[in-house]
Amino acid sequence: MSIHVEELAICPARITLDTAQLAFLDGLPTEAPSVQSELRCELELGHEGSHAALGQQVEATMWWVQWTLSASEINAYTWCPSGRTVPFESRDDKDCSLFDGHPGRHAPGIRSRAGKAA
Repeated sequence: MSIHVEELAICPARITLDTAQLAFLDGLPTEAPSVQSELRCELELGHEGSHAALGQQVEATMWWVQWTLSASEINAYTWCPSGRTVPFESRDDKDCSLFDGHPGRHAPGIRSRAGKAA
């Protein structure tokens, strides 16, 4: 197994969702995999601002859980447009897997399920 120097170092922060957050995400109209109660920040290590993890996706809208040491919230975003040359329905592993306006570098990669990068 080799390590690629250009691979993005991901922030190790984690959050455990409370029952209200889980109920909100589970109640969204989607056929996505079940919501995970513990999420890991998907931003670049050393990022500015809140931590962020994808909680659920409904069509072109992604619901990201964002948190600090004192608070958390769920916000709706669209995909980051970086590298996109085709419509949303045809995304591939070269497209950024984060939300539009995210801090830090872009993170290419296919998502295996909501909130987790493959």
